[in-house]
Amino acid sequence: MLLAILVLLVHLVLIKTLRQSINLPTEYTAPLPFKLEVSLLGKEGQNTNKVSPPVKIQPKAEPKKEPKKTPVVKDQLSSLGEIEQQIKSQAVKEISKTVKHQPGQQTAQTVSSAMVMPPKGGAFAKDNFPISDEHNPSPEYPEMAIFLGYQGTAIVRIKVSAKGLNKGVEVIRSSGHKMLDQSAAKALRNWRFTPSKRGSSLVDESVVITVIFTLYGKNG
Repeated sequence: MLLAILVLLVHLVLIKTLRQSINLPTEYTAPLPFKLEVSLLGKEGQNTNKVSPPVKIQPKAEPKKEPKKTPVVKDQLSSLGEIEQQIKSQAVKEISKTVKHQPGQQTAQTVSSAMVMPPKGGAFAKDNFPISDEHNPSPEYPEMAIFLGYQGTAIVRIKVSAKGLNKGVEVIRSSGHKMLDQSAAKALRNWRFTPSKRGSSLVDESVVITVIFTLYGKNG
């Protein structure tokens, strides 16, 4: 019995000695938490997370300044009333006249064209007023107008360039018949003029022409 107790004590002493030599921890210590950072790399070690390039803020374009428009100075043209007063006062110069008459006809026709002269004291002197070329043809009297007995006076304004060329024709008072107006405008569109002057400079100007279509009897 004593021997068994002694053996047990020896075993206890050995176990204690081995435990101290190994120095085993008496308590379990939990591992500390840690953070793992991972970055994905593409080819040649470049980061695959694409970073958008910085946006370039373009300066606002300044609005273009439109050039100042120079006001257009309109020609000081005589009114229709003033022109008619000049015609009544015989301030006209006959520049062409055509009379057609054949034996046996009860009527004959005449087409006369006259230039309305500017009033005295106007912007331009009479000698500066455009003078018509004497070779300009007279308008034709349409045969249908003769047959229908149409007569009338058309007042036409012609814009004359500084070179004496026709720049436009405007019927400012109708003869009362469209075919007569068209005949007058057609002929005057091809007329040439001596250009007007301001001092020694040639300038654009307007001239007014009256075209009279008249029918009269055989003995008239």
